[in-house]
Amino acid sequence: MPVAGRAIGAGAIAGDYQPAVVVAAPEPPVYYGYVYTIDLCHACQRIGEAPAGIFDGVMRNLAAGEWRLTGAVDALNFQPGFTLDDVDGVRVVRDNELVMAGFVAPAGSGVAGLDVIDSPDGPTFTLSGPDAWSVLASRIAYPSPATGPPWAASWDVRTGQASSVAAGYILANAGASAHADRVIPGLSVVDAHAGLAGSWSGRLQPLDQLVARVCREGSITCRLKVGFDGSVVATLAAPVDRHSTVVISDAGDLTKIEHVRIPPSSTFVIAGGQGALNARTFAFAGTATGAARRETFTDQTSLSTVTEVQQSATSTLAYAGSTLTVRAELSDLAAAGLIFGYHYNLGDVVTIEIGDVRYPVPVESVTVHVGTDRAFVRPVLGDATPNLVTGIIRDVADLAARFDTQIA
Repeated sequence: MPVAGRAIGAGAIAGDYQPAVVVAAPEPPVYYGYVYTIDLCHACQRIGEAPAGIFDGVMRNLAAGEWRLTGAVDALNFQPGFTLDDVDGVRVVRDNELVMAGFVAPAGSGVAGLDVIDSPDGPTFTLSGPDAWSVLASRIAYPSPATGPPWAASWDVRTGQASSVAAGYILANAGASAHADRVIPGLSVVDAHAGLAGSWSGRLQPLDQLVARVCREGSITCRLKVGFDGSVVATLAAPVDRHSTVVISDAGDLTKIEHVRIPPSSTFVIAGGQGALNARTFAFAGTATGAARRETFTDQTSLSTVTEVQQSATSTLAYAGSTLTVRAELSDLAAAGLIFGYHYNLGDVVTIEIGDVRYPVPVESVTVHVGTDRAFVRPVLGDATPNLVTGIIRDVADLAARFDTQIA
């Protein structure tokens, strides 16, 4: 059992957060001094609680996350008049702060929802679905957001700072500026006026994919925060470089440390935009020659401007470059001392210290677990290893969306 007052590693965090002694209280669960509850919701209102449920979820930077809640049906506590069939969302709350919200709905191209199994020991259930990122994934980017099909405009071209462009796409397709039947109630946008300046275009691709592309190419991120009233705030801002203030040491904080060096998969990128034959827009990135040259072509026929075709080529080359990844898992004690949203957030950069060497690593995903004996909110340090099945499904979905975009 951890001892109260132990700092997180050697010089871990400015201020050396000191977690309290574990309070062994099953009702409600308390872990390292934090009280966790799993709320069951209907229309964004709390209708019950799963005090003995097991929750596992993951939130990702600029990508969809998912969650799963399992348990015994008889152990659920509902308000009068509500049952398991009424649950359309869940939320994990830590000390009255909402950590993660999820919806009972299909997750991407996969299957999710409610599964009840009858057994001799009584019925058990599994609830599953996507996280808040599904709010953006529920819309596509119209080439002319003010009207429905058919459209006179071929693309919705926007130029400016990346955060303002992404904010504009969200507001026009799902927010206050969207056509009345497309407005998502309670959705608002915060534009931090950050990122690189550029030009982007939207044409019938999923809104979340368009926003993610603008963010990656503009060096910003988009974070969705759900309130207890069901409101959703999308914040477009630059990730925070915390490598000098959040230092996670191998002196007790880290387990399963792994170093992975990956050679570049491509050293020269050709991106093809709109047009045909010699009228097509092309852009290039990379200077490698001879045996060191590894060529890649990226088909971006949905891009309408020379600027964004070049942005696509540059971004593709950057992601294909040689990488040194340090993967490590935080201990429960260290995870309890790192507060999600305060010490770190999705997209931020922190430091892993192994021996005398420090590695700046991005936080590409965050895992959430609440069980009967332990709970944690834990950053995934380094380049997150994706779920291969989910990645294949997403790639196929992107390909299908591209075909739909080209022929629509």
